[in-house]
Amino acid sequence: MAKFSVSEAATAGFGLIGREPLAVVGWTIVLLLSLGVTSLLLFLAMGPDLHRLIVLAMSHRSGAETDLSQFREMAGLQSRMNALNMLFWLGASFVRAVLCAAVFRAILAPGQSAWAYLRVGSRELWLTLLLLVEQVLAMIAIVVIVLVLAVIVAIVAVSAGEGGKIAAAATAVGGGVIAAGLLLWVALRLSMAAPMTFVDNQFRLFESWSLTKGQGWRLLGVGLLLAAFLIALELLIGGLVVALLFTGGAMTVMAAPGGLEAFLARPPITVLRDLWPWIAAWATFGALFGAAAQAILYAPWAVIHRALTGEEA
Repeated sequence: MAKFSVSEAATAGFGLIGREPLAVVGWTIVLLLSLGVTSLLLFLAMGPDLHRLIVLAMSHRSGAETDLSQFREMAGLQSRMNALNMLFWLGASFVRAVLCAAVFRAILAPGQSAWAYLRVGSRELWLTLLLLVEQVLAMIAIVVIVLVLAVIVAIVAVSAGEGGKIAAAATAVGGGVIAAGLLLWVALRLSMAAPMTFVDNQFRLFESWSLTKGQGWRLLGVGLLLAAFLIALELLIGGLVVALLFTGGAMTVMAAPGGLEAFLARPPITVLRDLWPWIAAWATFGALFGAAAQAILYAPWAVIHRALTGEEA
């Protein structure tokens, strides 16, 4: 049975960043332009609706009587915003797929280094489809698990009599731990779907199941190390910078005449004009951190796939 080194796989992203710093800069620019511009366009498109929702919410909180027409208006506004959020989700999944393919290409086809390994082709489209399918399946699985667990907890609470609350709480905690472990195990068994899709240039998902047979503990080790790396980076670097930027933006908001409510009640373009330096700084850092995080997160699975199959793109 083919094996792979847990430490080598888990640290592959750091090695990639060290070898290809200019590629990381290219990925940062892609994130900044795509998600940053998309977020700006969404803000401008959703701004009037968001502004109206804030005004309605503030009037409701202040004790003003809210009639049925206002509730219908709020429902309509939220519906339009949900539709825009759906478009943003699709676009963000495509960008993630392009960056994922770039990281895989840097590991599995290092000779194709032009344009920071970035391409837009069939591999990226297959990866986009895979990401969307995985997210939908994950949401369905979570909803089903929550519903089943809720029914079990309710039955335990009713049947346990006086100790129903304690028994229900214990059942909920135990069931949640078991469900989380099951989801993690399935995710690890399907972890080769993305590199298989990239290498084969076809949709692959459940084919990963056979490839990862007998590799569960090693895959778990890689996953735990990646989680530790990303959490540490977010706390040590991301937390500090975001806190500074958030504090600066919050001070700008609170220093405005009338405080937070008056600031948010203004037209969206005015709010954007006052906050754009902080938003731009946050977006730039977020894109840089996101590009590095993509390399750290995706590179290990390409290394594992190469070790298990000996295949390259």
